Amino acid sequence: MKTYRAATAPIVIHQENEDQTDESPSPQEKTLSSEPSAAPAIPVAAAKTIRVDACGLQCPGPILKMKKKILLSAAGFLAVTLLAAGFREVVWYRFEMRPVIGETVTSSMYDLEEMSWRWFSSYFEQFKGWSVPYDYRITDARIDNMEVLTDLETPYVQLDYTIHVASANDRIVQNLELIGTDTRRVYTGQMVIRWEDNGDNTYTIAEKLRPVQYQIMTPEFREEQNTPQTEHYLMRTDEPMTYYIENEVLYVTYDSGENFVEVPDGYEKVCVQANGAYNELLAYNSYIVTEEFTAFVAGDSLLYSTDMGETWTESLIYQGAHRANAYVSMTDNGCYVTLAVDRSLGSDYYQTFCSQDLETWTAVQSPEMGWSNLTCSFWTKDGKGYYAKGESLSMTEDNGASFQEIVIPGAVEVTAGLGFNPFDTVERMYEEDGILYAVVGQGDDGDYVKDGKLAEALYQSQDGKTFTFVEEIADDTPDQAG
Repeated sequence: MKTYRAATAPIVIHQENEDQTDESPSPQEKTLSSEPSAAPAIPVAAAKTIRVDACGLQCPGPILKMKKKILLSAAGFLAVTLLAAGFREVVWYRFEMRPVIGETVTSSMYDLEEMSWRWFSSYFEQFKGWSVPYDYRITDARIDNMEVLTDLETPYVQLDYTIHVASANDRIVQNLELIGTDTRRVYTGQMVIRWEDNGDNTYTIAEKLRPVQYQIMTPEFREEQNTPQTEHYLMRTDEPMTYYIENEVLYVTYDSGENFVEVPDGYEKVCVQANGAYNELLAYNSYIVTEEFTAFVAGDSLLYSTDMGETWTESLIYQGAHRANAYVSMTDNGCYVTLAVDRSLGSDYYQTFCSQDLETWTAVQSPEMGWSNLTCSFWTKDGKGYYAKGESLSMTEDNGASFQEIVIPGAVEVTAGLGFNPFDTVERMYEEDGILYAVVGQGDDGDYVKDGKLAEALYQSQDGKTFTFVEEIADDTPDQAG
C-alpha cells in the first residue's frame, strides 16, 4: 500500500514564474549594484503535477514507471535551458558597440547641451540588458558635468561622466577609455565631441577627442608650446664650489653658499639657448669652479676668472659656434674647450680647441668626420683626451694624432639581478687624487631608479685605459625650484 501511494502521489517541480523575472534592475540597482544583470527568463509552467497511472502494476513496476516519467520531464527542461543559453550566445556574438562618431540626433533648435544630454542617454542604453555581453554591460551611466568649449572657431562639448559596470568589463573600459575609482566597478570617463549641422534638423557627431587632445588644439596651448620654457633648479649642495642661478643671475660660490659672487652678464652669455630659452642646469664638464680657475663656456667664447670672481675675462674661441652642450677642462698643458662648430639634420658636430694663455686658441686634431652629438668630453692633467658618445668612449694620448677605443665593462654586480644593463651613456668624467672617474648614466630613456632618483654607475681607472666598476650611485641632479 505504501508503494502504491508513493507511486501515485503528485510530484511538484518548483520553478520560478516567468512573471517574477525582471530583466531590468531596480532604480537602486542602476545606481549602486555592480552585479551582472540576469539572463533571460526561461518560460516554464508555474507548477506542474506529474501523475503516473500504476494501476495493475506490481512492485517495482510503479516506481520504474515514475522514474521514466521524471527523466523525460528533466530532459525537456534541460533542452529548454540549453536552447535559451545557445540563443543568448548567438545574441552576444552579434553585439557590436556603436561608434561615437556618426551618432545622430534630431532637434528643432541648435542647443548643444540639450542635444548632448539626449544623445548620451540614448547611446548608453545599448550597454544595458541581458542581450549585452558581460564585457560591455553596464547598470548605470550619468553625466557629472557638461561644458561648451569655445576656444576654437567651432564649439565643442566636453562630457564628464560616471559609469557603473556590471562586471569586470574590460572591453567597454578600454573602448571608452574609462578610469577606475576607489569604488568597485565604478569608472569615470571624459570625452570632447563636436556636432555638425546636417541642415535638416539633424546633427551628427563629427569628431570625438580626449580633453588633452582638445587642449593641444587651442591657441593658448600652441602659444605656450611655442614660447621657450625655462626650468629653475636648486643649488648643487654636494659641491662646496659651484654655480647657482636665481632671478636670472648667474652666481658662483666657493664656500658652499655662504657667499656668492655674481658673474657679470653670465646668465645671458652662458645660459641662453638657440631657441631663446635659458638652460639653468649646466652639464657637468661644461664649467669649472675652483679658487685658482673659474670658467664657463659662453657660446663661442670662454668666460673665466683667475681671482675667485674679482675680475672676469671673455676670450673668443671660435667665431660662429653653435649653442649646444660644451665642455671645458684645465690641464697642465693648458685649457681645452670642446664646442659645437656645425649643425646639420639635427646633429651637432664638435671640435676641440686648446690654449695655454687663454687668448690664442688652436684646434686639436680630430677624426676625419669629427665628433657628433657628444655626451661628454674631458682632458686629464697628463694630457689624455676623452670623447664620449653614449656608451662609446674614445681616448687620445697624443693631442688628437691618434685615438683608441676604451671599453667600459658592464656593472655585473647590478645588472645580474636586473636581467639587463640600464647604464649606456657616459655623462661626466673627473679626476680625484690621481684617479680618473667616469659616471655612466641611463640616457634620456632611463627609468631605473635608486633612492628616488635615476641610478648611475661609477667607474674608476688607475691608468686611464682600464676601468672597473666601483658602485651604483644616485643621480645628483638638483631638484627643480618651486
